[in-house]
Amino acid sequence: MKKTFILVFMVFTFSIFAFSEVKIGVINAQKVIQQTKKGKEITGRLEKIGKVKQQKVETLQEKIKKLEKELASPALNTQTREKKNMQLQTKRTELKRFIEDAQREMRQKSQTELSHLRQDIMPVIEKIGKDKGFTLILDLTTSGIAYFDKTIDVTNEVIAEYDKKYANK
Repeated sequence: MKKTFILVFMVFTFSIFAFSEVKIGVINAQKVIQQTKKGKEITGRLEKIGKVKQQKVETLQEKIKKLEKELASPALNTQTREKKNMQLQTKRTELKRFIEDAQREMRQKSQTELSHLRQDIMPVIEKIGKDKGFTLILDLTTSGIAYFDKTIDVTNEVIAEYDKKYANK
């Protein structure tokens, strides 16, 4: 009796969904980040920080190469060789720590800035979804969609609406 009731309930529920109209849209969040004015500003800031960090890495790598060349010299006495070897190990450790810290800092800055951008974009997506009568809008970058009809892509509309909204601020 209980199983029959559950089965009837499930059939009834699925039939409601089958007869209701579902309109699905898609958005490419990565494209929105890359093409909105604010997204471009964020990307530019992050790239500048990344370039500064990369220059520091290159400087440290040059110092390491210089120490390695000095260590290869047969003219070094044992005491100087040990001192240079310690300096080399210190520089390698410094480089490793710097890279780890830089990666962590970049990841945190990126997450912080992009989460603010996503929060600002969500009302725009919701407005377009309501205005166009979408039941659901999926993010192409996270949903694993292999194919979709291009007519349901609202990415460019979101970019235009967001830039219009952002320009007013």
